Amino acid sequence: MTTQDITSAPPVTLEEYAALPKHPRYELVKGVLVELMVASEEHEHTGSLVNWRLSSHVFPNGLGRVYLSNRGYVTGSDSPATSRMPDVSFVSNARLNRPDLVGMLYDGAPDLAVEILSESNTPAEIRQKIGEYMGAGGKAVWVIDIDARMLTVHTAGAPPVTLTEADTVDGEDYLPGFACAVADMLPAIES
Repeated sequence: MTTQDITSAPPVTLEEYAALPKHPRYELVKGVLVELMVASEEHEHTGSLVNWRLSSHVFPNGLGRVYLSNRGYVTGSDSPATSRMPDVSFVSNARLNRPDLVGMLYDGAPDLAVEILSESNTPAEIRQKIGEYMGAGGKAVWVIDIDARMLTVHTAGAPPVTLTEADTVDGEDYLPGFACAVADMLPAIES
């Protein structure tokens, strides 16, 4: 399919998007399917570490649910629609009762969306995702840069805070009682 075919094709609806097979994985951006690149082993490992750290706090404390990469969040339901799939996400109990719009698609953003940078991400794309999550009711977005060994915390109404592996990230008001060393959510450096 050429670029002309894509731009002249009618926008994909949420119903059509939800009916797609789960592999390959796609996000829906303003009615256009965008295939997500296959994640590197390091990217997947980082997602697993973040998922484990969050789940180890969320489940014993009965705070909600943690999802690893396959949960879609409709961050723009105006026609044409947008649905994002963060690498890891947390949804509080208070927000779990939101109806799925279609299939596995939540209406609005998770309380916390975690995006792990990969080679295919551009700064503009990450800024767009952060804006969409926050605009759709998200409370925080963590952007993890594995290579720089940093985690940047974005919250509504505050400037981003960049933490190094020597720092600790906390859950502020969106993940009560959570605190974890950034280093514990990053793959070990191989010598």
